[in-house]
Amino acid sequence: MLIMRFKLTKDLCYLAGLAGMSHEPEKSMVGIKTSQDELAERFIACALKQGVNPQKIVIEQQDVVKHVYFFHSKLARMIKEILGERELLPKKGRDLAAAYISGMFDASGHCVKGSVYFRRVERRDDLMLELMGVHTRNGKVINAKHFVEIIKEQSTLAKRLQS
Repeated sequence: MLIMRFKLTKDLCYLAGLAGMSHEPEKSMVGIKTSQDELAERFIACALKQGVNPQKIVIEQQDVVKHVYFFHSKLARMIKEILGERELLPKKGRDLAAAYISGMFDASGHCVKGSVYFRRVERRDDLMLELMGVHTRNGKVINAKHFVEIIKEQSTLAKRLQS
């Protein structure tokens, strides 16, 4: 059963999905690696909403890839807890699970010729996607229209798929 010692929010779940697929949170660090400025900005905005001091946010440029991270032990612990029980998020609230999946997709999703894929999906993620009515096979989303409908409100990448 999903028991959190803190209040789950859509922003926190999005941040967990994003950070969990990009770079496993360490003891006190949460971060992502991305070549998309829009995603880096969204990560920073979510971190600020969670109370991260702007001076603790670090951006390192490596060619076209940015490594954006911050140190915040409480937030890192919360994200690890969400990641540890993520397959139970749909029971806590479909909007929370949709936010997590949106972050997950923004971090590791892509679209090729109308098909939607994840670069990597763990078994726990597959289970959560199934509970949300999303079917995958080898990282490919079988019912892409339903999937995009779930994440369209929160996913940065899904907004581009709809245009």
